[in-house]
Amino acid sequence: MESPYPNTETTRQMPRPEAPEPPRRRGMRLAMPLTAAVIGGVVALGGAAVTGNLGGEQTTILRENPNQNAAIATDSTPLPEEAAAAAESDMPAGAESLSVQEIVRRTAPAVVEVSVGGQIDELQGVVENQQALGSGFVIDDSGHILTNQHVVNGFTAAAITFADGSIFKAEVLGEDASTDVAVLKVSSLPDGVTPVTFATSANLQVGDSVVAVGNPLGQERTATTGIVSALERVIVAPDNLTAIQNAIQTDAAINQGNSGGPLFDQAGRVIGINSQIATRGGGSDGIGFAVPIDTVRPVAESIIETGRPAHAWIGISGRPLNPPLAKALDLSGQRGVAIVEVEDGSPGADAGLEGATDPDAAVPAGADIIVEVAEQEIGDMADVSRAVSGRRVGDEISVTVLRDGERQELTFELGNRPTNIGIDQP
Repeated sequence: MESPYPNTETTRQMPRPEAPEPPRRRGMRLAMPLTAAVIGGVVALGGAAVTGNLGGEQTTILRENPNQNAAIATDSTPLPEEAAAAAESDMPAGAESLSVQEIVRRTAPAVVEVSVGGQIDELQGVVENQQALGSGFVIDDSGHILTNQHVVNGFTAAAITFADGSIFKAEVLGEDASTDVAVLKVSSLPDGVTPVTFATSANLQVGDSVVAVGNPLGQERTATTGIVSALERVIVAPDNLTAIQNAIQTDAAINQGNSGGPLFDQAGRVIGINSQIATRGGGSDGIGFAVPIDTVRPVAESIIETGRPAHAWIGISGRPLNPPLAKALDLSGQRGVAIVEVEDGSPGADAGLEGATDPDAAVPAGADIIVEVAEQEIGDMADVSRAVSGRRVGDEISVTVLRDGERQELTFELGNRPTNIGIDQP
């Protein structure tokens, strides 16, 4: 299939590797040989780099291209009330920094193994003949668990193994390939399991300490440490149509089996779901990617409430005002995003946002220039995505634009992104 993304090579989709039959041992299952299995193919990452998600089929990492038009199809907000309440009680930025040992002690009981395709014997505590294994984490006392979509990948049930060795059958409530999110539910939780708490991913900075906990290569409850090594990365979702914006890049070692596991900040709060790696040899080369929790939360909430994912959406594509473009528009020194095109029937169109007179022109004359979204200054499309994130479909949002040199503020409700909208279809 021809890639819709410039400056990338689309890798060939490869089947998920079959897991060997694990030994029948109580509370212990190996989903793959203890070697680094390569998932994926060659992508444009400065050489013959292999990129893949960490437990299912491979996806492509996008090279950043600030001049590329990108549709605003933003995904995020709070989880169900129970989890949202926990999130709202989060410590503020600059909260107490915990030791790695304390983070693991507090959070490990909520981190689980997720396996699909096998026969589950809850009484004996074993899972046989599973087809894939990943990670997940408990988000509330009702037994809801988050993981990656590519871990469950169409299965309707999964086996959940907790730290005490107990195994529960979980229902897959729903999944969303465009954000690589799936929500599972177990009927009850073992004693001592406390749900994770959340931080916003919007306040992260390069250099922040992080801890990844999961089941790399089937090794249960493994913790690795590192830093946020980059922000505003763009990765391709498992649907191969949608860009996941503002992905968190980390050098914390993550491998196949980490998929769906949490990435914690230094206060022990979840900031993302580990999802993909870029690698030459199939194992961790120090470049991993997590889907930000601000992207995950609204999708998970809608799945829990309705069984279907929903994605907050404005319905525009745009280009950042780099210095040459700003000068060409007689806006030297101005920061913002020029709206290239507004999708017919979208919330942005209904609110009166105006795109360029010629969307294909080198200079988008006549375009509204977005300078603020929800009172947050805008420098590029990632800023727009981040400003919309944390809001649900139906939430009201304000967008401030420059039109003919004058500032105008438009307020409207966010819509639900149509299923046929990808980043190549603004």
